[in-house]
Amino acid sequence: MGNKVTYHFVSQSHWDREWVLSFEEYRTMLIDFWDALFELLEKNSEFKHFMTDGQMQMIMDYLEVKPQNFERIKKLVESGKLSIGPWYIQIDQFLPSGESHIRNLLTGLKMARTLGKPMMIGYIPDQFGHIAQMPQILRGFDIDVAVIYRGFGGEPGQESSEYVWQAPDGSQVLMFHLPKDGYSFGYFTMDDEDMILKRFERLKEEIDGRAQTSHRLILNGGDHHWPDFKLPEALKLLKSKYPECEFTHSTLENYANCVKSEINFQNLPKLYGETRFGLKHAFAVIGGTASSRVYVKQENYFAQLKLEKILEPLNTMAFLLKNKNRSELIYLAWLYCLQNQDHDTINGTAVDRVYKEAMVRYLKVDEIFKSLSFQISNDLIPYDSRFYKDDLHLFVFNFLPLEINKLVECEIEFHLQDILVGLNPNVKISLKSSSIPGFKITDDKGNEIRYQILSRDEKYSLVWGYHEYPHQILVDNFKILLDTQKLPPLGWKKFNIIKTDLFPNYSSNLRIEFNGNEYLIENDSLKIKVNKNGSLKIVDKINHIEFDDLNIFEESGDAGDEFNYCFPDKDEFYYSTDFKPEIKIIETGPLRTGIQIRYLMLIPAQTSIQGRSVEKTEMEIISNVYLEYNSKRVDIKTKINNTAKNHRVRVLFRTNINTNISYADSQFCIVKRTHKKYNWDEYPYEKPLNLEVLQRFVCIQDENKGIAIFTRGLHEYELSLDKPGQIGITLLRGIGQLSESNLKTRPGGDAGWKNETPDAQCLGMHEFEYSIFLYKPNNFKDVNHQAEIYHSPNFTVKRKQPLQNFSRFSMLNVEGDNIILSALKTSEDGKGIILRIYNPTDKDSTAKLRLNFSHKEFSLAKLSEEKIKSLEPESDGYYSIAVPAFKILTFKIEL
Repeated sequence: MGNKVTYHFVSQSHWDREWVLSFEEYRTMLIDFWDALFELLEKNSEFKHFMTDGQMQMIMDYLEVKPQNFERIKKLVESGKLSIGPWYIQIDQFLPSGESHIRNLLTGLKMARTLGKPMMIGYIPDQFGHIAQMPQILRGFDIDVAVIYRGFGGEPGQESSEYVWQAPDGSQVLMFHLPKDGYSFGYFTMDDEDMILKRFERLKEEIDGRAQTSHRLILNGGDHHWPDFKLPEALKLLKSKYPECEFTHSTLENYANCVKSEINFQNLPKLYGETRFGLKHAFAVIGGTASSRVYVKQENYFAQLKLEKILEPLNTMAFLLKNKNRSELIYLAWLYCLQNQDHDTINGTAVDRVYKEAMVRYLKVDEIFKSLSFQISNDLIPYDSRFYKDDLHLFVFNFLPLEINKLVECEIEFHLQDILVGLNPNVKISLKSSSIPGFKITDDKGNEIRYQILSRDEKYSLVWGYHEYPHQILVDNFKILLDTQKLPPLGWKKFNIIKTDLFPNYSSNLRIEFNGNEYLIENDSLKIKVNKNGSLKIVDKINHIEFDDLNIFEESGDAGDEFNYCFPDKDEFYYSTDFKPEIKIIETGPLRTGIQIRYLMLIPAQTSIQGRSVEKTEMEIISNVYLEYNSKRVDIKTKINNTAKNHRVRVLFRTNINTNISYADSQFCIVKRTHKKYNWDEYPYEKPLNLEVLQRFVCIQDENKGIAIFTRGLHEYELSLDKPGQIGITLLRGIGQLSESNLKTRPGGDAGWKNETPDAQCLGMHEFEYSIFLYKPNNFKDVNHQAEIYHSPNFTVKRKQPLQNFSRFSMLNVEGDNIILSALKTSEDGKGIILRIYNPTDKDSTAKLRLNFSHKEFSLAKLSEEKIKSLEPESDGYYSIAVPAFKILTFKIEL
């Protein structure tokens, strides 16, 4: 190299917002932490710099208690003594959505810039692996350096500490890989001089052997560590011991710039895509965190759905049509959601009391969603509380950028009686009206629209007013399934509710058969047979594809902890097919039919590391299988009443496809994964488990057929290497410890401090939603299309006053193979609209985009929302945009 070796010590503290303590317990510590940091940075000229863990939450949570110190922090940032940002919080990589990662950076950078210049380094030191598209996300914010630790290293070709990390679209960042001790290896406060030298000598040997330049990075800190006041003296000691070397109290940005000045990027080793291994280098804890406390993952899924797929598009429509923008409340809901995506929180690897608060945050997201969607809907469609009796109109929204035919569940109510609230002797209680004899639904052209009644009951309803007390009424409530037919893209369609003397009777193409042993349900595309043992056989009649032995439930022991699944020494497996099910028809059409399959499985009540208990308990599983008249999917809702401890329950799909390759939806891309067996003797810290993670779906295929499993908030899957083509989706994993010792799957030691976690046993009732789609091999266009429809949420608005207009609205539409809408929101500067699309496949595509409203400018933008260039429409009014393989494209629309 020729240059003098320089060791860059970067002071920091990795601040888990909540983990083995709750948020408020850690924040109490954080207040005193900042007092110590102020003392060092303001009074000790030899302590040069501190980095706040790459996340703004360390600052914002402090300022919420002590806002008077805002200027004090700002002064330190402006003087270069304090590095802040770029993230809001150190969220997990694989469980949050792609949009969550973008919002995390938007939020963190926005907060940081109120205090000064953010640190433009993608510092992500503790996440349990890293997503393939992270380099593209970072480059979208002009960040060209990443620092990572877990999920990588220890394999041939991974010996360096510097790499070029490349996303599937070709975006590249310079990546620094931390040594075996990660971010906790250069802290000296508790050491005497002899220990300082010994610690450094061990570090020196490892990092010298990995470095590609004359510069070395040593992170000076640890989990919740106070700033190392002994560092200046330690650096003097090291300089005296190693006069041939330089020792500097540095910053990450300075270190990165020094490396860049010497590096030849062409000669650096390359890392392509995701990192989900590195088990010889350090704990990656990827063998169980995707299934710990599944209920938290499910809540996160639905919270993201409410924010990304309903509230933001709805608010954008109001901004466009009514010039009203309620993005501040949406921003607040995003903060709650991001706080729960902290890597320990969402992975289910914290103490029980953390999740008491996490569930309250999700409740807050839901409350903001319900109240704000009500307000925004009233902006868009006139609302008059003087009309409070029968529902007259139903508005069904479509938040996909394409026209769809979709069955939508919704509720309709008819007035039965006013309910008197309060003391008012002059008001007589009205008599209860008779239940209605029937009703029909039409569109604004008078066409009758088919519906199916799912349930009917009497209930109380409130009609809210802005200038009066709410009206309480008793109603005849119908939950129905509505055949919406041609919902306009990114808009709504109005339906009219008309009372009649009889309920309509509709014909149906759905067929139901029972031959004494097996049930059959069928539409024009699919035939589903419920086998005698409760498993499913599905036949695609159009593409001549069939699969048998689907939707089988497997129960087995789990002696692991919140971080890692671990089988006991002597395991026992129980399958739903070994128990006689109760099978019955629960819906008969005309729009949807359903079959219920119920099991009572007798299973061990407990599991230890040695084996499973003799004592047994009964676990009830109820799986409802639905087929819609026009669907090419089989939708399933399964309820499990969990009564056992320390075990795992999965749903299996025994496809018999002979493959070791799966295609899993990830953030902004479909990842092709090769599954293989490893020699466990080569992995002393953590053993390779064939457990992977998905976002929208996972699928496998051969040369003749393919099968995709869509899931809602269920992220962990396994493609079996022993049973060809068997996909297992983890439904729940019950464990009672934050961290266990001497696990066969993690022999390297404990992953955290021991804490009893009885709530992580996930006892009680749980519901899981997933869907099965059969497809022709390599036809990811159909897989993406069906996945988008499945994951598109229902949203309806009712009106009780007569409305002549508002029959139909479409904001914009997008055409193109494999073009996925990621975001439609108001811009951060409040001056326009942000539209984001992406292509998750390895095939280039073209998007044809039409805006159904006047606008001043349509521009290509960065993820940061900075404009790149203005675009012009073609003669037909469409914007034609090339969307290369795996590319994320953001557009800014100025009105």
